[in-house]
Amino acid sequence: MENVVVSTQYRSTSTAVPSPTASYVACLSGARLQIQCLTTFEIVRNIAIPSSHDLKSSKIVWSPPTTPLLPSAPSRPSSTSTPPRRPSRPPQPYSNRILVYDDDTTRVYDLRDEKWNAVISNGSGGMGKNVHVEFGATEDEVLVWSDFTSCIKIWCLKTGRAVEIRDPKFPGKEGRGWGYRPVQPTTASTGGARAGGRNVLALLCRAAGSDILLLLAPGTYTVLNRVELPTTDVAGLKWSRDGRWLAIWDAASTGEWDVEGLGVKTLEWIPGNERLAVGGWDRRVRILSTRTFAPIMFLDHTPVIDVPTAPVYSETIDNTGARSYMLTPQPVTPPKAPLDKNDTGLLKHGIGLLCFNANGSMCATRDDSTPCTVWIWDLCSLRPKCIAVQYSPVKALLWHPDHAGRLLIRTAREEAAVYLFTDDSVQLSSSQERSQTAPSPEILSLSSHMRTPKPTSVQQPPQSPYKFTTSWLPTPPHKKPAFFFAHESAYVVVWPEGKDAILRFKRSAATTTTNGDSVGGVGEIDVDNEE
Repeated sequence: MENVVVSTQYRSTSTAVPSPTASYVACLSGARLQIQCLTTFEIVRNIAIPSSHDLKSSKIVWSPPTTPLLPSAPSRPSSTSTPPRRPSRPPQPYSNRILVYDDDTTRVYDLRDEKWNAVISNGSGGMGKNVHVEFGATEDEVLVWSDFTSCIKIWCLKTGRAVEIRDPKFPGKEGRGWGYRPVQPTTASTGGARAGGRNVLALLCRAAGSDILLLLAPGTYTVLNRVELPTTDVAGLKWSRDGRWLAIWDAASTGEWDVEGLGVKTLEWIPGNERLAVGGWDRRVRILSTRTFAPIMFLDHTPVIDVPTAPVYSETIDNTGARSYMLTPQPVTPPKAPLDKNDTGLLKHGIGLLCFNANGSMCATRDDSTPCTVWIWDLCSLRPKCIAVQYSPVKALLWHPDHAGRLLIRTAREEAAVYLFTDDSVQLSSSQERSQTAPSPEILSLSSHMRTPKPTSVQQPPQSPYKFTTSWLPTPPHKKPAFFFAHESAYVVVWPEGKDAILRFKRSAATTTTNGDSVGGVGEIDVDNEE
């Protein structure tokens, strides 16, 4: 792509994490936590981490976005008073707090107040080390999972008190086994609403050999309902996008006499809140209707690809190391998953990756038996739109949250590169235009922008392969898309279609300016507050 713009490489000593609203990025640089603005790329906070904190095992987490409340107008303004000025646009949500945790301690900082901080200690560690830490429904709540799934503690940063829940089913990583119910935000008369609208907490627990679902009230986390599930070994839960439904599925190790197959491997709610997609171990995606929860369509992944209506693009490497896509004649057999020693290959089956675009019109899948193959489906025609056979196994499939025709593909390559599938026809209503042949993904090589350190001597051991992470930055549909690309030592921001033009105006001397970045004061809190 000719218009690709890549930012300057920024060094770090940990994997950088962008904020949910793409306003900031946080990383560890030595013994300091640095917060960088993603608009100007200037460092806005540089926080010293105490020497007792273990930097090697540290992880960074942002708080959920919060929308500041608009100032309330006086009930009876005087006749001589100036009417309040209406804001040009509603206040935007921001993530204002950030935490960094290791095995024993969690430290929370606030971007609005440099003197404010909170420290959550694991105490004697009798329940094990901290295995996972997240913010709760608001920026004033912190969830801490202990080792061996012994307990989860929900700390309130305002009161300094905690609610302890014993025997969670999972350690909390990747949101497995827990989730806040999504609620559509409502705007109060005073203006402003809590962004995200997270409410009731659903938590899977295991006690006395039974799977239990707990529904906990917001704020107090008292038990609203306790359900003993009919599952044998529950595998996960997932709320629908509108919060009306809660899907829970069993593990593949359990079965029923009248049902063939291993059951559910992946599960996703489709945008629109009317359909549920279930990826099975039998290479089939079943799409269910929320009215009857009966299958209404199937997406089958065959070991031999023979779909004349969909192009198959295979990634090739020439003798110089250059990568490109080649249109492959059908039928074609994609490469299968390699088997390790004493591996039967039974676990390397089924739909391992399943994701949908912003409007639910397209779907991207990966069958674990052929991990290098990406199936991109058009749900309007129920046919594959395009099939890409990568040179390396596929690790992540990421649709843009607003641009429905943008898909990022990340593979297990040791080089800094991603693949971008673009289909502008998804926005068109004409069936003739939508039936055009889909293009191949674009290869975005970032090796020249993200250099990896090399051994300084022959005796020095080789560097272990970097673990790359990729995520879309939430940009509105009228803005050009951008994504974040990082590994343990550096990160960049990439605009695959170029950056938006920034209009600059000169202000007159008589113009009164306001600081749009200022946020309301901090509420009462029972934690450390430096003088």
